[in-house]
Amino acid sequence: MTANTAYTASSHEATKNSFSRRALIGGTAALGAVGLLSACGNGSASSEKTKAAGAGANIEDLYNINAQDVNSLKKGGTLRLPAGSIGPNFNFYTQSGNTSDNVNVMSTISQAGMWNLDFDGTYKLNTDFAVSFEHSKKGDKIQVVVKLNPKAVFNDGTPITYKALQSTWNIFKSLDNGYNIVTSGIYEFVESVEKGEDDYSATVTFSKPFYPLQSLFSEILHPALEDVELFNNGFVDEPHPEYWAGPFTLADKGWDSTAKTFSVVPNDKWWGTKPLLDKIVFTQMESSAARAAFKNDEIDAIGASTSSTYAEVKNIAGTELRKGTRLYAGGLDINPRRVKDAALRKAIFVGTNREALANIQFQGLPYEETIPGSMIHMPFSPYYQDSYPTPNNSVSEAQKILEAAGYTKNGDYYEKDGTKAGCAVVVFGDDPTNKGKAQTFTQQMKDVGIEIRIDQHADSEFATILGNWDYDISFSGYSVSADATESTKQFYYSENNEGIGSKEIDALIDAMTLIEDDKERNLACNEIEKKHMAEFAFLGTITNGPDFVMVKKTLANYGPHLYKSMDWTAVGWMNS
Repeated sequence: MTANTAYTASSHEATKNSFSRRALIGGTAALGAVGLLSACGNGSASSEKTKAAGAGANIEDLYNINAQDVNSLKKGGTLRLPAGSIGPNFNFYTQSGNTSDNVNVMSTISQAGMWNLDFDGTYKLNTDFAVSFEHSKKGDKIQVVVKLNPKAVFNDGTPITYKALQSTWNIFKSLDNGYNIVTSGIYEFVESVEKGEDDYSATVTFSKPFYPLQSLFSEILHPALEDVELFNNGFVDEPHPEYWAGPFTLADKGWDSTAKTFSVVPNDKWWGTKPLLDKIVFTQMESSAARAAFKNDEIDAIGASTSSTYAEVKNIAGTELRKGTRLYAGGLDINPRRVKDAALRKAIFVGTNREALANIQFQGLPYEETIPGSMIHMPFSPYYQDSYPTPNNSVSEAQKILEAAGYTKNGDYYEKDGTKAGCAVVVFGDDPTNKGKAQTFTQQMKDVGIEIRIDQHADSEFATILGNWDYDISFSGYSVSADATESTKQFYYSENNEGIGSKEIDALIDAMTLIEDDKERNLACNEIEKKHMAEFAFLGTITNGPDFVMVKKTLANYGPHLYKSMDWTAVGWMNS
């Protein structure tokens, strides 16, 4: 599954993409921040402009991790990384914990799942946890036989058996069981999970098909998490390393809630490939603090996908820019739980000059792209379709929508039933790019006749505010997977949006999940998205953006990695 990380916040980027649920990402760059002190030197950020990848793109051009044979790298060392927001809920399978920063940080210690992804998004069996995954049809039902790796254990010593698979199913199978999950995904269609020939095998029977089947057990949860209170609230300010399994584990006193540092060390209970590094330290930082830290050699990498960060860090000695494609879509997230009038949301969609906002986002960056039109497919995907409603970028058309819905102009703004047409846009962090977009958006909406207020917050508040739906509009968005099945259901199924949607679209989604052919199913997702955007207008696209990361030149196997699951064991330092 993918965490609901669908959102992107200023310096939040997901790295473990073996989930099927989308993760929240902030609107600017992953790992991003602003610096104060200047450092001169011969950094290697090329000024050559990168164009966003489109149809027919070569996958190998879309990532750059400085791939090196682990046997040639140093053993030991520390990696220091910034994060826009760490915690407070470390259970990244919850609504409030499912942000890309949390997914990234926790991916060092929480690897339990049956699948890894390659750079192109194809699934590979994760042999640290699984031996085999075979499916067949029994009458009109699909059955999957899973065999687990008997070496696999959670950190508290609990073996990973069929019982963990049953617990995972019990937690995710319904939105009505009290667990604060993002979406039920494939588990809603599982009828039973039964013990197989021994404790390390299980037979999974589906009530009806759901594709792709590889989204099953992308995550394996500790049976203790069946406790609803523990699942929902027990990880607030407490990472609980005993319930996870991975090559690293939390260091002694590794979570410092005052200093906002999260430190991990090699896990002596890990049975798989041992990591090269002695320690990884994540530090929560605002953009400006992270930029200063990178220039002062206090961190080893920084997201450079905003003009302010790129300009400050591009020429630092001993560093280089690694360019890739950011698996992100969004930039116009209107919360229908708060902005309840669909006509107002549609008017905002139609009246927004997306090109102007994108120009602010990319000004000063060696990057350009065509405005994207899909939340579920990247433009280089063979399934991509522009689904954004037309006409758009039109003040007059936006005003027609408001007037047809009964709004009348009173001074600068429209109103209806004595209430002014308006809401607030939430802005996170101190990166000037975000502030510039907010100011421009406010003026665009004033031209339409909609009053927008700016609601400023620290980067550290991103997870709490967006996870609890405590906002009207955000420039955030979601991570994008190679297959759109689960994101289509997560974004557009009415049950996942407190009933906002339609029975007609729900029926289209139900039918889509039954389509076995990948191409046919993903093209069906496009038509669902197009219809939902036109009718309900609450997830809109302004940018995809680049994945630019400035790193120490000698850091290996780290950087923009497209769909590939992050392999923390291979990250290390070159000898020269």
